[in-house]
Amino acid sequence: FVTLYPSGMARPTASNLNYVAGEVVPNQFVVGLGGDGAFRIYSTAETNFIVDIAGFFAP
Repeated sequence: FVTLYPSGMARPTASNLNYVAGEVVPNQFVVGLGGDGAFRIYSTAETNFIVDIAGFFAP
């Protein structure tokens, strides 16, 4: 599985994306940013990602 989470926060145990080896799996979700303006990506296996930023929230 793959999970995205705000930088500097504990990695959640819930997944944002579940996949099968050799498959292309599109998905869309919202992830918060850490204090440094970044997020982390964690995967349980070696994989490749393409991340598109489609928008943002402003205060």
